[in-house]
Amino acid sequence: MFISKEVQPSATLKFSQKAREKVAGGETIYSLGLGEPDFNPPSLLIDKVYEAAKAGFNKYGNSMGLDSLRLHIANKLQKENDILCEKDDICITFGAKQALIIALMAVLQPGDEVINISPCYVSYIPQVKIAEPKAVIKNIDLSPGDFSLDFEALKSAVSAKTKCIILNSPNNPTGKVFSRAEYDLLIGLVKDSKIYLISDEIYEYLNFGNVPMVSPGAYKEVAESVFTINGFSKAFGMTGWRIGYMTVPKDQRRNIGTLVQHMNTNVTSFVQKGLEGVYDIDRSFLVDYNDHLRRMAEHITDELNAAGLQVVKPQGGLFCFVNISAKGLKSDDFATLLLEKQNVAVTPGIAFGANWDDYVRISFAGKEEEIRLGIEGIRNFVL
Repeated sequence: MFISKEVQPSATLKFSQKAREKVAGGETIYSLGLGEPDFNPPSLLIDKVYEAAKAGFNKYGNSMGLDSLRLHIANKLQKENDILCEKDDICITFGAKQALIIALMAVLQPGDEVINISPCYVSYIPQVKIAEPKAVIKNIDLSPGDFSLDFEALKSAVSAKTKCIILNSPNNPTGKVFSRAEYDLLIGLVKDSKIYLISDEIYEYLNFGNVPMVSPGAYKEVAESVFTINGFSKAFGMTGWRIGYMTVPKDQRRNIGTLVQHMNTNVTSFVQKGLEGVYDIDRSFLVDYNDHLRRMAEHITDELNAAGLQVVKPQGGLFCFVNISAKGLKSDDFATLLLEKQNVAVTPGIAFGANWDDYVRISFAGKEEEIRLGIEGIRNFVL
């Protein structure tokens, strides 16, 4: 298999490994690197998965997913996201991450162009190149001032060869939640084309700003060309369970079905059964967690702006993207020295796009005390 040079090990994992080595040596590390919610899945869901395993849901199943779970997700998407879909439009995958690469594998041909909004999740570009090594990636940078969509740049990038646009809102790493006005412009641009929109909405329920969540799949003009990708890991504290899903455009149903048959056989049956009512459970815990995220986002923004760095306050997700240009260091050097001198782990901005080497990503997903001590360490480092 040809592996493109653009498929590199994840920088987020590289720095977490360095942090683990320091911990093994007896040092205390303030980890602001990985984005993993600091709570366990609701006990009700754990019990339901356990009961499903005991009840015999341990056999092969439908490659596209358990009918009852797919129906539950379709109802959720109709009710909460205004996406008109049926259970047969849903595919269950091993995490939202796998949904993305399967969607890319289904639609891409050699020479196709992919518009990628940058900065982006570290796996987007490698996944494009794994799915189709000869695909051409056009990275469109968000506006540095407020991380808004640069519509003119996006418009200029669209061509007859454009096959898909990858979007992520709330955005990793910036914390930006794209507005309806931004989506209106985007949909107006692509509505008369055959461009697929791949919308990664994994942080949907982690939205603590004043910008309502918008799903492009709700726009009827493009609904048949949208892969809506989501899952349960971030909102329900089950990152290690590896279960996600996507809506599948009808013209890609055969391709997607063939891919998952040969890649997965099926996603773990008793986990699917245990989650078939996941969106019906009491989600009040998310109110408290979003309040925690809002307070931490405000604290980080205030403290680091006061220290001479530049932070645009996040609106959702688990991260903020900090401009470190005042320190005069590239992001990898900044992160390495910060870990060495202050035992604070962050992620270099270069991991999220070639033009973001004067940024670092900070996660505020964890415990408040650790976050505050980590931010104090960053202030000590830059002042």
